[in-house]
Amino acid sequence: MRLKEEHGSIMLEAVLVLPLFVLIVFFVIQMTFVWTAKQMTYYASYCGARAALVYNPSDYGAEKQGDGGWTTGGFTSGGVVHRAACTVLSWVSWSLSGYDLSGGRGLFYSNSNALNELKSLRIGTYAVPLSSNIGNQVSVSVSEYENLGKTSGGKSGGKGQEAPIEEQYPAVTVRVRFRCPLFIPLGGPVVAYFYGAGSDSSLTQDSVGIGGFTATNGGEIHSKLAAQGDYTESGSMSYYSMVLEESCTMAKPYKTDTFPLMAGDDKTMMGMSE
Repeated sequence: MRLKEEHGSIMLEAVLVLPLFVLIVFFVIQMTFVWTAKQMTYYASYCGARAALVYNPSDYGAEKQGDGGWTTGGFTSGGVVHRAACTVLSWVSWSLSGYDLSGGRGLFYSNSNALNELKSLRIGTYAVPLSSNIGNQVSVSVSEYENLGKTSGGKSGGKGQEAPIEEQYPAVTVRVRFRCPLFIPLGGPVVAYFYGAGSDSSLTQDSVGIGGFTATNGGEIHSKLAAQGDYTESGSMSYYSMVLEESCTMAKPYKTDTFPLMAGDDKTMMGMSE
């Protein structure tokens, strides 16, 4: 009789602990993916800065400023810098949302190879699976500083204070924003919940489900994420996402605005529209 009671106690403990244990495991998996994506976002900004060093600013949509520098005037989704960032982040994109597999033709593809080809971003002769929407997930901002002559005593850098980087030497700064998908079951909604909650104190105290995860303020946080574009629902596919942003600044000891523009054939080869 005592043995049966012990068996029942063990089963009861397992029933109580297992759901929490599974939730923690999936949460750790999702956070590991986010951490990896964050490192890749920084590397994407580095690759974008490298591209900005060797291409004409017009090739990534920058416009010349009065001080001789160049800037995209905010985040953009086009040009060679954007393509460089997309190439890096395509490996963690996992998204088909917003992509028309028929290319606007309304055709039905029975050939699985052709279908897989449409779902992939091409890098030369290679294709990255499930990355067709990466162009919509990534945006870049480029700023180049070429107007020198200011020192630590200039208007921006006071006495004894180091001047901003753009006042010390020519440089280019690339910022990359990546809408990182949170697609791990259970773990994704939990991360999205804390990401969406932030420090907003106006949220109600209702306990509502958010993507299968029940938590306080869940309904309002879900609405907030959806309004920000951090929730995707298309057919049987639905997931949350969060925006990661990283930047990289590199020295630019030469001007590139005199470099020849990228040839149209090269843009076509790289998948960039004119």
